[in-house]
Amino acid sequence: MKRWIQRRFAVACLAGAMFALLSIPVAARATSGPTRGFNDEYVFAATRSVSEMDVNPALKVTLFPVTIVLDTAFLPFALIAGCVT
Repeated sequence: MKRWIQRRFAVACLAGAMFALLSIPVAARATSGPTRGFNDEYVFAATRSVSEMDVNPALKVTLFPVTIVLDTAFLPFALIAGCVT
C-alpha cells in the first residue's frame, strides 16, 4: 500500500512539474497595450504549448492526453487568472 501511494505521489509531482514547465512560454507572452475583458491565454495553456512545440509528432500524441487532463483539472484557476489579469 505504501509503494502505491509513493508512486501516485511521484506521478502527481511529475505531472505538476510538466504543467508548470509547459505553461511558461504561454504565460510569458507580452501583450501589446492595456486590454480589458477576459484573457484566454491561461485556458488550456499546456495543451496549446504542446501543439506549438517543434518536436516529433509521436511525442506530441503521447503528451496530449496528459496535458488535457492537467488543463481540465486546473481550469477553474485558469478562468480566475483570465479574469484577474
